[in-house]
Amino acid sequence: MSWHKQDIKAEIYKRGYTMAQLARENQLSESTVRDALNRPIVSGELAISRFLGIPPHELWSMRWTKNGQRIRPRYADKHNTQKREFA
Repeated sequence: MSWHKQDIKAEIYKRGYTMAQLARENQLSESTVRDALNRPIVSGELAISRFLGIPPHELWSMRWTKNGQRIRPRYADKHNTQKREFA
C-alpha cells in the first residue's frame, strides 16, 4: 500500500527538512521533488526515498516493484504502442 502524498510531505517536515532543501541537496529543481508526490518522476521519487530511508515501492506501490524496478505508467505504454495516422 502506498503512502499518501501528504504523509510523505509531513514526514519530510517532521525530520526538519523542506521540499526545497531536499531538492537543493539532490541538485534537483524544487518542482521535480514537489511534483513527484503527484506524478511519476524518478529522480524526485528516489531523492525522497533515500532521504526518508524508505524503499520506493513502499512509498509508491503503483510506481515501483518490491525488487526496485520501475513500473511504467499505463498511459505511456499505450501511447507508445499506438500507431498514429495522419489525415
